[in-house]
Amino acid sequence: MESKLITGAVPFCTGVAHQKYLSAEQGLQTAVEGGCTHWYIDGSLFGEMVDDWTEARIVSMQEQIQASGVKPVFHGNFKAPLGSDVQAFRVAAVAYVKQEIDIASRLGAPLIIHGGCIVEPKMVLKAKKVALEHYLQSVQELARYAEAKGVDIYLENLSNYVNYRPFHYIFTHEAEYAFVFERLQAHPNVFFFLDAGHANIENGLPAEVVRKYHHLIKGISFSNNNGVQDQHFGIHDGNCDYADVMQAVVETNWKGLVAFETRNQSAKAALAELAVMYRESLTTEIAVA
Repeated sequence: MESKLITGAVPFCTGVAHQKYLSAEQGLQTAVEGGCTHWYIDGSLFGEMVDDWTEARIVSMQEQIQASGVKPVFHGNFKAPLGSDVQAFRVAAVAYVKQEIDIASRLGAPLIIHGGCIVEPKMVLKAKKVALEHYLQSVQELARYAEAKGVDIYLENLSNYVNYRPFHYIFTHEAEYAFVFERLQAHPNVFFFLDAGHANIENGLPAEVVRKYHHLIKGISFSNNNGVQDQHFGIHDGNCDYADVMQAVVETNWKGLVAFETRNQSAKAALAELAVMYRESLTTEIAVA
């Protein structure tokens, strides 16, 4: 299969997915055509949300997964306010995401979840503190539910917009990662899904996240941007220091799923560029040693 050719020359890559904002069925077909080993089911798209997954559709998708050999990753609806500062909203979001877990379980997929956001809080610091505590509470509850269903939970970081947004995303930077992961040791089915493009916003350092959390990172989503907006450009089309990310991969011997949310670059082309930087990092590592 072409998918083996894509991953075979890149030792850190155990699988490849490309986020193309398609229906589950179209996404699977595109993944097959592009030689990917995995594909995204995007639960934030119209037609892909919880209520769109009928029993007949789930059964049909199970058959297509079996026939194709390509594995799904269920990207939950990032709009679910799991970290809302309003408890009633948080509870409703948890109930919704439990339905996503039910679908993911039927499809044999991990579920990516997000912290969501709080909108124009009057007391920002207090609201963000409460929201982070609520997010942890949500993750703990969802982890218990998912474990019983045989589903792994992947926590994806969102962009740390700090200056010009009337809302605040939750789970966006190192202090918040530490707060959550230090309190999840009792939940072995919870992992990190690092969005390196998100981590690059507002001078974030995705390479340092890899260095600290490599043992928890199941996958890395790659795209580039100007550090201000989440533009989803190709690997070299922005200011994210991917050479340092690859250096961190080499240093930690990280391996996992490699995902691309690059709107102007194919998965194959993006992976080839990462492979060049990876080989250069290997050379640097040998020279230092």
